[in-house]
Amino acid sequence: MDRVIDIENERHELNEWVLKSIELFENTPYLDNLLEVYPLESAIPVHLEPRLKRRIISAHQGRRTTELIEILQGEVKFPYDEPLAFMIKQVLYCLEKNPKQIQRIANTLYAMEAEELIIHLESAPKLNTQMGPMFTTWLRKNFNLLNSKDFEESSAGIFILSSSETEGKDFVNNKLSQNLRKRPDLVAKVNNTYIIGEAKWIGRSGGNQNHQVRDVLDFCKEQRGAVIRIGIIDGFPWAIRKLNNSIINDKANVLVQESPYDIVSSLLLNDYLKSFL
Repeated sequence: MDRVIDIENERHELNEWVLKSIELFENTPYLDNLLEVYPLESAIPVHLEPRLKRRIISAHQGRRTTELIEILQGEVKFPYDEPLAFMIKQVLYCLEKNPKQIQRIANTLYAMEAEELIIHLESAPKLNTQMGPMFTTWLRKNFNLLNSKDFEESSAGIFILSSSETEGKDFVNNKLSQNLRKRPDLVAKVNNTYIIGEAKWIGRSGGNQNHQVRDVLDFCKEQRGAVIRIGIIDGFPWAIRKLNNSIINDKANVLVQESPYDIVSSLLLNDYLKSFL
């Protein structure tokens, strides 16, 4: 995507908080510090019991499909992304009357060597990528929370609205006249200023990640009344250079970095809110 602002020589034209976030990425252990907000786990391989491993290899080599599927219905994970995996593990007689599905699964399993199958079964599980709840948990741990009544009546200090999804959405729409379909990730009040925000972890460019960036920017674009809308973005969009030292011009990066709205890393959220005191 073409840039309008020369990211090397015209940084003074960037939004203040966008620039602070870029500099945070460039000049600090940003990803390490981000573990406070998004505590990603380590990917630890699974080690099968020797007896179970021998049984799997034997069933695979003997083409005993029923036995092999019964093993996969147990404690081990599927060795590939099987669309029916959850149903196979949870629903009684899921496959018994569906021989075509059994044959399809068998074809996939037997396309692997027995040793290859074991490698897939013992590989590290996918890490939790549900980042939204992590941000909410961090927010609740690091800021002062108030119920909706006390939140509305507060007039000094920094507070976060503590509410259910429904109560939060009703407060934002009915009290703040924002007309939103869901509760924002951030509903804050600094003295008498209301600030609402959408938070996203963007780990790469393209596809759904670009859509999430666009969702944040569209949210910010619809500023209503005295309520301030911000984006809280972390991850790839703050990066400037590729491994070969060329400038990153991916859509997610350019859209965020050239946004006129207040887009900020979660690590700067406290500083941002304090700026309204």
